[in-house]
Amino acid sequence: MELLEELETMGVNVQEGLDRVIGDKDLYVMMLDMFVDAVKQKPIELADFDAADYDGLTKQVHTLKGTTGNLSITPLFEMYNEILGMLRDGNPAPAKALMTKLLPVQEKIIDCIVRHK
Repeated sequence: MELLEELETMGVNVQEGLDRVIGDKDLYVMMLDMFVDAVKQKPIELADFDAADYDGLTKQVHTLKGTTGNLSITPLFEMYNEILGMLRDGNPAPAKALMTKLLPVQEKIIDCIVRHK
């Protein structure tokens, strides 16, 4: 199965993502690779939710929410959006619980992107 087809089976709205880059498939794939690099270079750890000050975590979640939204990686965008709201409301414990659900989904999507390089 081709990369974009496989991503669609994981809930990624590929057509919407392509529309955001005026149908430029190569650019979209390059941006997916950049997403992978961003996550791997500075991964969010569950322990980050236990820190007394989670401003840096909030900024990182905000960045990934924006990135996943721009790429229409809908399952991750929706969860990052919810986590961001929890952090902004001062509720890191439920945000951490949702992050434990997000991480395997994110890893599956990243594995798909990397496998098709």
